[in-house]
Amino acid sequence: MVVIGSVVALAALIAPGYLLGTDPRFAHGEVILVALASGALLVLSWLVRLMQWWGAARAPARRVMVTAHLAQSPQPGSAGRVTAAAGAVSAAGGIDTSPKGYAVWLTVSGRDGGDGRVLHQRVVWEPWLRELTRPRQATVRHGSGVSVVDVVGYGRLWPASFTLRRRPYGVRLIPFRKARRLPKGNSLSYGRLAYLFLLFVLPCLPGAVTQGMWALLGWWVAYVVASMAAVGAWFGIIPPGVLPGAARRGRAPATS
Repeated sequence: MVVIGSVVALAALIAPGYLLGTDPRFAHGEVILVALASGALLVLSWLVRLMQWWGAARAPARRVMVTAHLAQSPQPGSAGRVTAAAGAVSAAGGIDTSPKGYAVWLTVSGRDGGDGRVLHQRVVWEPWLRELTRPRQATVRHGSGVSVVDVVGYGRLWPASFTLRRRPYGVRLIPFRKARRLPKGNSLSYGRLAYLFLLFVLPCLPGAVTQGMWALLGWWVAYVVASMAAVGAWFGIIPPGVLPGAARRGRAPATS
């Protein structure tokens, strides 16, 4: 629903955005036009991915076991000398370089034969993913380079990346059963979400307010919200909330 809603909203906002961006009363229309180009590319990319979803959902089902993992950025010291040096410089400047948790990857292993290979699939966030703290039975449908996973007793997970036959580069995969509470402010939170929203709204805010172009401001706010939702779903980003099993283990909620 988030994907369909955000993509439809972006597509619907492109035409009125072009009219606003070419309005001679607005001195910085090029900002709108650049944003429209990015939004059109995002809509096109999502249409391609939706076709991948459609193709994979029609493929034959295969019984598997799936395990949910939290994807975290690696420790700076474990990712090579250049990354370690960049992490040291960032830490010296007061920037938090501890691992960030941002998405969910599934490891998919066969139950009814197959070649024994383990597949890795990033998925679009669903609230019930927090419950997958142990391996679960599922069926997988693979097609068009992606995998649609139906977890028994829960529901369907849609792919947010190509299916990989290797571990994804640049991240650490922590099984949900081993996931620990991230430090406060370490990953996406409501505060950071609001900061990103204000950061994207700011380029249009001064001109719209000083010239009284409230229609432009309303369009820009709607466009930013739709874009953030579409981008978040594209990368499978976990929204603010409780990490897997945190509430059941009696710990305070953590942002993720």
